Order: sequence, then C-alpha cells, then structure tokens
Amino acid sequence: VLDFDFEKFCSVSLSNLNVYACLVCGKYYQGRGKRSHAYTHSLEAGHHVYINLLTERVYCLPDGYEINDPSLDDIRHVLNPRFV
Repeated sequence: VLDFDFEKFCSVSLSNLNVYACLVCGKYYQGRGKRSHAYTHSLEAGHHVYINLLTERVYCLPDGYEINDPSLDDIRHVLNPRFV
C-alpha cells in the first residue's frame, strides 16, 4: 500500500532534495547514485523500483535505468492528483 500523503523528506537524511519513493515499501530516500540512501536501500532490502517525487520518473536501482511503462501511470496519478 503506497501512501504519498507524507512530507517529501528522505527518511534517513531528512533532506527534501532529490527524494525518491521506494515503490515496494513506500519509504522515502534521497538520491539514486552509488552512495545514496535509495541505492543502499535497494541493495540491503532488495527493493528495486523507485519514483522521483518531483519529476515522477521511475527507476530501477541499483542498475540505474529508467522504467517507461504505462502501467505506472496510476501511481503517478496518486502521487500528484490532477483534476480537470
């Protein structure tokens, strides 16, 4: 169950810069580089899919490639609801 109602801060560093949500457990982590909290979480917990909370781009970590799949549009909508 993903809940995006929390403030967009890294659960480790408490930074609000470059924050990613783990789409497996829902926790927020900063960065996706080799020394980042999200990267470390991906290795330790085996959670590999993350969404950038600002750009809404989805990545597979630790490999670092972007995932482009229309099935993720529902998650993007829940992250930032848009009403017309």
